[in-house]
Parts: sequence; structure tokens; C-alpha cells
Amino acid sequence: MAPLGWSERRRIWASIPASSYLTFLAGVFFVFLPTGLLNDISTLGGTPPARLVASALFAGGIAAAYVAAARRPRWYPPIVAFHLIVMWQFDRIFGPRTPALSGEALKARLSAEASAIVFTITAGFILMSRFIQREGARYVRAHTEIALARDIHRLLVPEVARRIGRFEFRGGSLPSGEVGGDLVDIVEVDGRWIGYVADVSGHGVAAGLLMGMVKSAARMKLRTRQAIDALLNDLNVVLFDLKKPEMFVTFAGLQFDGSDELEFAVAGHLPILHYRAATASIAELSVAQVPLAMFDDRQFTSSRIRFAPGDVFVVLTDGLTEVFDDADREFGLDRVKAVVQEHAAGSLESVSDALLAAVRSHGAQLDDQTLLLIRAGR
Repeated sequence: MAPLGWSERRRIWASIPASSYLTFLAGVFFVFLPTGLLNDISTLGGTPPARLVASALFAGGIAAAYVAAARRPRWYPPIVAFHLIVMWQFDRIFGPRTPALSGEALKARLSAEASAIVFTITAGFILMSRFIQREGARYVRAHTEIALARDIHRLLVPEVARRIGRFEFRGGSLPSGEVGGDLVDIVEVDGRWIGYVADVSGHGVAAGLLMGMVKSAARMKLRTRQAIDALLNDLNVVLFDLKKPEMFVTFAGLQFDGSDELEFAVAGHLPILHYRAATASIAELSVAQVPLAMFDDRQFTSSRIRFAPGDVFVVLTDGLTEVFDDADREFGLDRVKAVVQEHAAGSLESVSDALLAAVRSHGAQLDDQTLLLIRAGR
């Protein structure tokens, strides 16, 4: 695992509640406070009481200051400068050392310092343990919620492997994290169907929640045999008030109404690829439209395309095309077309496996990867 950068570290520290953070700093203070007392032991009690107290407080305080700077790295230079100046001028500020003690006086001093060291280390340990207990419980709660969201995501976006009449479907979604924002779905009503892929901007739980809203709203609307362009208009209105201002949803889908044509719509999404079996060629199907939920008054349109037996339609998200190799070259849509053309005569499973394998061998996954394949039969 690569080491965390400054931005990741700052984000982690910033996520800690103030009470836990102060507990942690207090623990650091008490753990490092004894270093100021150890200097007196090394000189056999040759440190005046005022200088001894100042040395102990400074040791604990400067350690806590360095830890606090993890939240704000710009604090490091002044802290380092202050540390060096105080160390350089320590004798002038707090007075010089005195001659070493001996006999009963030395024994009493060392005994008191040993007790103080045990007390401060114990106090630091207790505070650190309290911090770990608090943050450990918070960590477990957070990851339990993420695990629940992941399980819900799997229920909302199961793998697609089915047949409706003469059409065969194959699809699935691979999230880039615990929870994805991509959606692939097939909805059938009386032998007619709509298959679509949606991609919510961003990642994580927020994107996953909006994705769930998209599926719920879409399925509710499609129970009434709604046309795909009307579906987009309704989704746009519903989603606009349910998401953050910077979020949006891209969409690409196909609808079969019983004729020899398919209706398709694309909203801010990659083109739908149409593999024509008769010519072994691939066409791009697209409609120039903005994504859903960007503007509340946008009207969406659709188009129609004729199909023939053996034709394959490919709907995918940019998580598959925007994969980069070591030379920073994108996998791209042309490579997708080449893989589809090479394997289109085989099963949809073989097309899907070949495409995912080619993408994985090209580079690391950076975004949710979602694919839907539809083949027309006789």
C-alpha cells in the first residue's frame, strides 16, 4: 500500500472529533513530559526546580505541538524555529544548572522524579487508551455502515444474465470502492423492456444513495410502460431536488416496444455501440444532451434504430474506457470496439469476459466499471 500523502493525512486528522483530538494531544503531552525530568536525573539533581518544571512542560508541549501540526503542515516551520530558539536560549531564559546533589537530598529528588515519571506515563497511557477506544468504536460504526451500504448496493445492482423473448442480456457493475454509483438495469413489462446504464458523478456512499434513487424512480415510472424520453424528463425533475448541486447522472438506454426498431436515449453518456452482424461493423448511437439533474427545466429526446438478428448493443460507462497504462495512454472507445468485433460471434459472456480482461490488463481501475450487452435473436 502506498504511503498516505499530506492531503490524506490532513483529511484523516480533520475527521477526528475535537474531544477525541484534545484527548490524544493530552496523552502525547503526558507521555513526553518525563523527558524533561530525565535530563535532571542525568545531572544528578543539578537542575533548579523552576528550570526543571519548565523543561518538563516544554518537552510535553513541543511534542503536542508537532502532533497538532499534522492537521496544518504550515505550522511546522514556526514550530521548528521556536523549538530551536528555546533550546538555544534555555539557560538564559530559565537559568543555568546548579551543582549536583548528593546523599539524602539526591535520593529524595530522584525518588520524587521517579514517581512523577510513573504518574505522567500512566496518565498518558490512560488518555491514549481512551482515544483509541473512542476512535476504534467510531471506526467500527463507520465501517459497519459502509458494509451495510455495500450489501444494499449489491442488491440494487445484481449481475444481469437473462432472456426476454428473442433478446439476450448480459451485464454487471464493478465498483471502484466499497460502494459504487453506477447502475445497470433491465425492466420488463408484458414482453416489452428497457435496458439502461446510469452513472452518478462522484464516488462512495453519496453516489450510491443517489444511484438507488435513480433505480427506484425509474422502476416506478416504467411500471406504466413509459417511453424512454418521458422517463428521462421525469427522472430529471425528481432527481434535481434530491442531490448536491455538483452531482449529476449520465444515462444511456434502449427500449423495445414490439416493433422492428429499438428506441434509444443518451444523456451526457458514452455512445451506445451497435454491432451489425451482417457487416461486422460498429456504429455509435448518441443524442447530444446534458446529463440528468443538471437543469430542472431540461426536456430530453430519444431516437430510433433498426436492428437485425445477431446484432449486439453495448452500453458501458467511462470507468472502462478511462483506464490508463504506464505510458498514460487511455484504453478508449476504439479498443472497446475492437474487442467487441473480435468476440461478437461468441456468447455475450465471452464478449464481457474478453472486454473486462482487456481493460484489466491495460491498467488499474480508477472508476466504477459497468457494462450491459444486448443481443437480438430471431
